[in-house]
Amino acid sequence: MKAVLKLGGSVFSAEGVDRDFLETVSSKIGEWARVHQIAVVVGGGKISREYGELGRKFTSDEDLLDTVGIMASRVNASLLLAALGDLAATEIPKSEEEFLNISEKNPGKVIVAGGFRPGQRTDAVSAEIAEVWGAEMVIKCTDVDYIYDKDPNKFEDAKKLESVSFEELKKLAGSEEHRANVSTIMDPVAAKILSEKGIKAAVVNGKDLENIGRILDGKEFKGTRVGF
Repeated sequence: MKAVLKLGGSVFSAEGVDRDFLETVSSKIGEWARVHQIAVVVGGGKISREYGELGRKFTSDEDLLDTVGIMASRVNASLLLAALGDLAATEIPKSEEEFLNISEKNPGKVIVAGGFRPGQRTDAVSAEIAEVWGAEMVIKCTDVDYIYDKDPNKFEDAKKLESVSFEELKKLAGSEEHRANVSTIMDPVAAKILSEKGIKAAVVNGKDLENIGRILDGKEFKGTRVGF
């Protein structure tokens, strides 16, 4: 399978980089890459939140605040790239065009990316890469097992959604004006791309690496299926 793995900040670095997880996930990505074509997009996590909150005290320029988050995601991407060693291409793409160029120059290598541009989150980067690369699926790794109809951390009666259509995903993603470092279940830009291009997605708990392996192998998995 050709897949884009989106490691959300909540998985990769919720309260600072989780060294044990970094070592484990890089090892697993290496295993998967022997059988599948893998690209990984990493979120900004704690660095992005902290610097974004501080930056908002000085400016209301959303593009500038987004740039802070983009740089944080690239720092995290650099760490994962270092952990992957020879398994990964050594360059971190900053656009779709750069991604394709790196992919062509590094056949068989894992490509690791962070943010691309202001006005979107790394969900959108994952969808953009999937579109131009011809990936079969985006696997979004979060800190919950499913998409829910509302925030399960705030509402005890939140219901898990085992399957959603593209139209349902767009509604869940919302269409409010973009603000830096504001998290939703899916970036509206990403939801639009997935829907228009018919790219399947899975939303799963990123800590359950065996479950992610089952997705890549085309087996049954625990999580929300989008578009299938």
